[in-house]
Amino acid sequence: MNPVYHPSLSSISTREDTATRRRSGVGFATLLAGGALLSACATPAPPPPPPPPPPAAVVESVPYRPLPPGGAHYVMDLPPRGPDGRRVTVNSNLSDDQLVWNLRSAWNVAALNCLSSEYEPILDGYRAFLTSNVKSLKAVNDRIEKSYTSRFRVRRDAMVARDGYTTQVYNFFAEPAARAGFCRAALDMANRSLAAPSTDLVDFSRTNFDGLMAPFEQFFNEYEAYQQASAAWDARWGTLFGASQPGWVAVQQARAGGMTVPTVTTQTVTDPETGLQVPVIPVNEGVVSQPIVEPIAAQPEAVSGQ
Repeated sequence: MNPVYHPSLSSISTREDTATRRRSGVGFATLLAGGALLSACATPAPPPPPPPPPPAAVVESVPYRPLPPGGAHYVMDLPPRGPDGRRVTVNSNLSDDQLVWNLRSAWNVAALNCLSSEYEPILDGYRAFLTSNVKSLKAVNDRIEKSYTSRFRVRRDAMVARDGYTTQVYNFFAEPAARAGFCRAALDMANRSLAAPSTDLVDFSRTNFDGLMAPFEQFFNEYEAYQQASAAWDARWGTLFGASQPGWVAVQQARAGGMTVPTVTTQTVTDPETGLQVPVIPVNEGVVSQPIVEPIAAQPEAVSGQ
C-alpha cells in the first residue's frame, strides 16, 4: 500500500527539526562563551627575565717601574761573563802577589766605609794584618812594582798604569749598592783573622778572597734581573706611563747621550802605602733613595687648531 502524504504531519516534522537545530546552536555558542571566559580568567605566563648586563670592563693596574737593587744607578754597565761563566772584572785572573794586594785593598776600603759599631773588628783586624805582615807585604809590593817597570820603558808610564789599576780595585770594592753584603763578608774575614792570625799571605788570600767577591757577584745578578724586568716594563708601559718614572727617563737620557752613567759624590782618604785616594762613600744600610712615583698616563698632544 502506497504511503499517504499528509500535509499536517510534514509541517510538524519540519518545525521540530528547526527547533532542534536552534537548541543545538545555542548550546554551541554557550560552550564557546564559557571557554572564552575561562581563558580570560587564567593567570598569564610571566615575562622572560631581562638579559644580564654586559660584564664591566676590567681595568688593568699599571705596576711601578722596577727599581735597581741596593739603590744602584738606573743605568750602569755590568761586567761581562767569561767562557767559564764567571764575570770578568778587575779582580779576575790574578797572580798570587796581585791577589794578596787586592785583598789588602779591599780590606782598606772596608775599614774606611764599614763604620757601624758592629763592624769595629774590621778596622782592628786590618791594623793587625798590616802590623804582623809588614815585611811580607813590602816584598809583595816590590815584586808588583818591578812587574810594571819591566813592562814600561818609562818609569812614569809604569806608575800611571799601576795607579790606574789600583784605583779601579778601590772603586770596585766601594760600590755602594753592594755595601751591606761586603761589610758582612769583611767582618767575617776580620773575625777569623783576629782569632787565628795567618802569616801565609797567599793561603790567607786564597781562603778569603772569594768571600769578599760574593756580595758583588750577587749584586751583579740582581742588577741583571732588574735590567730584564725594567726592559719588559718599558716595552709594555713606557710609551704611555714612562715619563712619570725616573728610571725610564734616566734610560732614555742615557741612550740619547751614549749610555752615560750617573756619578756618585765621594770623599777620599789617602792610602799611606800607595799614595792613592781610597773612596769613602757614606751609605745608610737598609735605605734606598730612589723615588717611587705612581705611574701617570701621558697627556695626549693637543690637535692643532683646537
